[in-house]
Amino acid sequence: MPITLTRPGRRVVRRQATIWALRLALLLAVLGAWRYANTAGEVSPLILPQLSAVTDSFTQLVGSSHTWQQAGITVLEMLAAFTIAAVGGLLCGFLLSRGPVIARTAEPLLAWGYMFPLALLYPLFLLWVGVGMGSKIAYAAVGAFFPITYNTIRGLRSVDAKYLQVGRAFGASSLQVDFNIKFGAARPMILAGLRIGSSIVTIFVVLAELLGSQKGLGHEIEQASSRLMIADSYATVLLLILITIVLQRVMERLLRAKHE
Repeated sequence: MPITLTRPGRRVVRRQATIWALRLALLLAVLGAWRYANTAGEVSPLILPQLSAVTDSFTQLVGSSHTWQQAGITVLEMLAAFTIAAVGGLLCGFLLSRGPVIARTAEPLLAWGYMFPLALLYPLFLLWVGVGMGSKIAYAAVGAFFPITYNTIRGLRSVDAKYLQVGRAFGASSLQVDFNIKFGAARPMILAGLRIGSSIVTIFVVLAELLGSQKGLGHEIEQASSRLMIADSYATVLLLILITIVLQRVMERLLRAKHE
């Protein structure tokens, strides 16, 4: 029996097809501009290497066990930092939200911490923890802690009071009100904070590896750039982008499934 789509279903299919077509057009435009810059644009290979050279370098990197060892270190740092930031941010946000005065005091401090350029403090993390994985994990975890905690507080404090009254009227305990009502109503804002935190973790880990590290993909990028191996540097950046996209997609799926 043939499957027929309803009118809303056809609109969804058309919209998805349009989105993918625009993405493909954007990718082709970028590649075309790259090709033009290498030929008629006469851009120096030290700034923008040949597309074929980057492709060859990327193929070599993917086939190298050393590359995947460094990628594993970077991914491990990202996962560890996000886990620490998520657990600490959710717990602190929950505890701080229980007191109105404490919550109002903490909110602007967390917002300032989120906006503060933490890149200036990375040398201190190197002094405190050293140049190993610990400093990268701690640095990224601190950066992601602020948006996760802030969104958790804001989400829990923005729950409509009538939901809490209804829960208490039906005999819900304090824990049931907190976990079943408050967290349920605040879940969209909390998930938004977790998404922001995951993005910050990715940025901060790579930045830390660029500034001071002996391992990881960020270190590989820095080494290739210092040796003027520009094609290798671009290829490593491309690999890092692909790994980040996969991690972000997995994160989105997990959060979406949890939300549903």
